[in-house]
Amino acid sequence: MDIDQRPAIFEERCTPCHGAEGRGDGAASAGLTPKPRNFHDPDWQKQVTDDHIIQIIKAGGAAVGLSPAMPPNPDLNDPAVLIALKDHLRGFAKAP
Repeated sequence: MDIDQRPAIFEERCTPCHGAEGRGDGAASAGLTPKPRNFHDPDWQKQVTDDHIIQIIKAGGAAVGLSPAMPPNPDLNDPAVLIALKDHLRGFAKAP
């Protein structure tokens, strides 16, 4: 999978629950408890490590003691793609 596919991967796999702007308000989030992560949350951004973000993306929420509604993405094997997705999530911290 090409690193340039990062926006498409986020849109396809993450936007339904996390929303296009990463605020946890995607269309599929309405019935979820707990609500999906808001990537703009400065406290979360400070406390979570890059490795943990990558682990959640790859293994899913249940693998790290979070919501099992966050599915794993075992097909994302390219470290560059995982790092690019992690960087994309980190970028939300800088957005208004």
